[in-house]
Amino acid sequence: MFTVDFFKAGKGDSFFLTWGQDKEYNLLIDAGQEGTYRFIRPRLALETKLDAILITHVDFDHIGGFFKLLADADFEVNGELKIFMNTPNLVLAPSGSDMVAIDHGIKFEEVLHTKKLHPLPIYLGKNKDNKEIINGLTLQILSPGPEVIDELIKQWTASAIYHQYQDKHQQQNNKVSVDGPTMRPIDEILANPPKPHAWDKDLLNSSSIAFIAHYLGSKIIFLADANPTIIVNELERLGFTKDNPFEADLVKISHHGSKHNTTKELLESLHCTKYFISTDSSGPYYHPARETLILIGSYGRSTKDTPLTIYTNYNMDLAYLLSTKEQKDLNLIFQEINYLEFPDK
Repeated sequence: MFTVDFFKAGKGDSFFLTWGQDKEYNLLIDAGQEGTYRFIRPRLALETKLDAILITHVDFDHIGGFFKLLADADFEVNGELKIFMNTPNLVLAPSGSDMVAIDHGIKFEEVLHTKKLHPLPIYLGKNKDNKEIINGLTLQILSPGPEVIDELIKQWTASAIYHQYQDKHQQQNNKVSVDGPTMRPIDEILANPPKPHAWDKDLLNSSSIAFIAHYLGSKIIFLADANPTIIVNELERLGFTKDNPFEADLVKISHHGSKHNTTKELLESLHCTKYFISTDSSGPYYHPARETLILIGSYGRSTKDTPLTIYTNYNMDLAYLLSTKEQKDLNLIFQEINYLEFPDK
């Protein structure tokens, strides 16, 4: 058995993996915004034990619910629980509702220390094969590299992250791919697609832990908010390219469908007919981008004769993203889900 719960995490990410045969094991990947915990908690209540938590990076929309979990008196958290994450000394807490409920200056280590939790880092080069194995579940790490983590720790403090994100929330220019009913034509997008950010210009997202989760033949790629160039380079190092794409059962698209985190090169390195985008499509960024959907529809599988499904955790209003004809021409199916089961192979 290998299943995934997709929680309603607002602008963020939160997933719950369950696997096992004679015994079930569980992994919580990210915890969304603070309010996401109201969806996580009932799922945790069904289990006798949570085996591990993986925080992909310390952004408010991935880590907020984790603080609610730690504060939940009805849920026992102790040193036996494995916590995988990088840079625990950095915590992001922009002002506003449904954000992390601690001041941005508080060191994350102090929060973990009260529960006797010791985070385990994950990055390329940490071990020889870039794999982490949790009770039979193999995580093949794709991102980040040690140079990203080193730069993040060297240059950034919690205060710096806080002020940068305050600025981003105040600046919405060029964040929305669609302006009213006018949509950039598909052929124009394919001829001149958006460019990914350089990793050192987007350190927080580029520090994301991205990985392939393997269990009994099923393979799911979780891209967090990772930089697509880093992912492509690691896939190529593993031998997966346009001529030899990696076959996945599901790909969780990076950064909620941002136009700067999905590229033709990345999609051509994969062979998959099922993708997932985690977003409620709210402002200030209104993810996913039209460009991302068009790139997925154009390059996300070997032939357009095969229908391609894009799963979402909210009902997506496609009116200003793709016309009905464009959806048909790209052979795309959109479906809201909160759970998927992957059969043993």
